[in-house]
Amino acid sequence: MIEDYTEKMSDELNHLNKEDQTYVKKMVAYIGAKVYFYDDEALGEQLYNMVCDLKVAEKEGIRAVDYFGKDPRAMVDQILSELPKRSLGSYVGLVFILGVILVGMRYLMDFTWMMPLKIQPLTYVVILLNFLVFSQFIMWLWSKQSYGEMKWPWAIFISVISLIVFLNIVRLFSIYFGHIWSLFLSDGWAISLAVLVLLGFAVMAYRSRDRLMTSLLVMGLTFLVTGCWIRFVNPETANVLRWLLPLIGLVLFLIVFRLQRKGKAI
Repeated sequence: MIEDYTEKMSDELNHLNKEDQTYVKKMVAYIGAKVYFYDDEALGEQLYNMVCDLKVAEKEGIRAVDYFGKDPRAMVDQILSELPKRSLGSYVGLVFILGVILVGMRYLMDFTWMMPLKIQPLTYVVILLNFLVFSQFIMWLWSKQSYGEMKWPWAIFISVISLIVFLNIVRLFSIYFGHIWSLFLSDGWAISLAVLVLLGFAVMAYRSRDRLMTSLLVMGLTFLVTGCWIRFVNPETANVLRWLLPLIGLVLFLIVFRLQRKGKAI
């Protein structure tokens, strides 16, 4: 799994000197803007092997710029030219998984904040398409910052503006076009679908052993509990719970993510 190579590479990276760590991090930043289009496991294995080779070269007094060349981007382009690209099926599978995660979390948020629940399939599609474009742009932007071609305050400013644009595109589409093919769900169907979404998250977390998926599962469970509490226990507390419990879910997400990272480092 790509996650396994990432964890192992991070461990090996800590054994390199600061200059070589910076070199490798620049390579990773440049790869981030292209990773969707290549076999991520093969790429992760290649990067891990390169870090291990560099670790051995360091013991002989050879620096990264001498071992791989002065331009990290040129080395990355050479690596990518030798790696297999994603097959159409693999790319479709990646988009599908991202769609399940994004749409699932948006559905759980709607389940928490809407009574009765109204789902908007076209809005979910727009969220996924915008995320694909936004994430690629952000990775490209921060790769520029890593190479000193953009100051980090500008990178942060552009990132924030891009996020605002992304959220407003989704909001405006939801307002003007989201009603097309929209559907109101009864509480019973809404809860059943929310449980199915969480089961999907649980399966992905179990199969991938990915701490991100496990953390999302915890946060999604918080959304489910919030929505059920509002509907059946104490509707009068709806306005408070709709914001308080999701915030607690976000805190739990960060805690679980951090604890799992520490657990893997032991």
